[in-house]
Amino acid sequence: MLPGNMASTLLTQYLRGQQGVLEAVKLSPDDIRLTVGEKVQATVTNLLPNGRFAVLIKDQLLDLNLPRNTQPGETLDLTVLAKTPTLTFSLAQAEAKPTLAPPPNVALSKGAAMLSAVLNAPTDGKTAVLQQAQPLFVGAPNSAQLAGQLAGRLAESGLFYESHQAEWVSGQRPLQTLLKEPQAQFNLGAEQTPKGDLPLARQTTAMTADALLLHKKNEDMPPEQAMRQLVRQQIDLLEQRPLIWQGAAWPDQPLRWELELKNEGEAHSEHNPAQQQWQTKLDLTLPKLGELGVVASLQHGQFHLRFNALNADTADLLKQQQASLLERFAAAGLNVVQYQVSNEP
Repeated sequence: MLPGNMASTLLTQYLRGQQGVLEAVKLSPDDIRLTVGEKVQATVTNLLPNGRFAVLIKDQLLDLNLPRNTQPGETLDLTVLAKTPTLTFSLAQAEAKPTLAPPPNVALSKGAAMLSAVLNAPTDGKTAVLQQAQPLFVGAPNSAQLAGQLAGRLAESGLFYESHQAEWVSGQRPLQTLLKEPQAQFNLGAEQTPKGDLPLARQTTAMTADALLLHKKNEDMPPEQAMRQLVRQQIDLLEQRPLIWQGAAWPDQPLRWELELKNEGEAHSEHNPAQQQWQTKLDLTLPKLGELGVVASLQHGQFHLRFNALNADTADLLKQQQASLLERFAAAGLNVVQYQVSNEP
């Protein structure tokens, strides 16, 4: 299983290729000797390391996101759709081959049926929200541990379970951390105390899953509904929608956290982390400060901070504490180049 970012990028390229829309990169507009609407023939020369293909069109070598089943040496018929801002082609669709009738009495597995239901369920266009009942802090909050707590909850959310399985197989992740994720609990929760003739690894897995399930609250949603919600958000992430976590910072203190890679679709950011623009948002309603939103953007190692306080006194306090906050960032080796405070409803 590929890491989250690479898997999302490759899947996006694959889907666009299957839709017949091809985007070329690594050429400036002055280099393009093509016209919109022109039909051209392209020869696939080889597969590139980034999962795209090198293609020769009118003696020009282009980098295209062709379907994954494309083979070097294959000839394709393309039509130029646009030259700016990105050189884009449409791929002539091959004649549909007759499909074989499915064999009788075929039934989907429980997992396949659940995936089918999730993919075919109507949506309102909104991004799925990952909800967790347990607060980040049981007692008094510790601001120095907030980032670690959020990262830990994200790692245990199940969003990257398949990648974590691959890490476990290769010895890069301990089994106990894998068993904290919802999929492991869902798959193994029905197992009772293992029998003596079971392999040791399975005994350990079953016992840990049973122990985890004993601590689940009675008001938790049914496991199958939780799995549908989780799969829905995995699909949203592959579609480059933001990750949204909603829970409690500490008891009776709601917290909404949003994380998004803003420029994942840009070619220059695919393989250069410094070019990637990350944005995170925190929404809180605090006892003394009132409603407060924080937006932090990171690119080229530089932070842009924006605070929005519904309470005017809170906005004034944030402005007064600007120097102190910037000192804390600097002490942590973080460079803040912009600091804004607003007071908007």
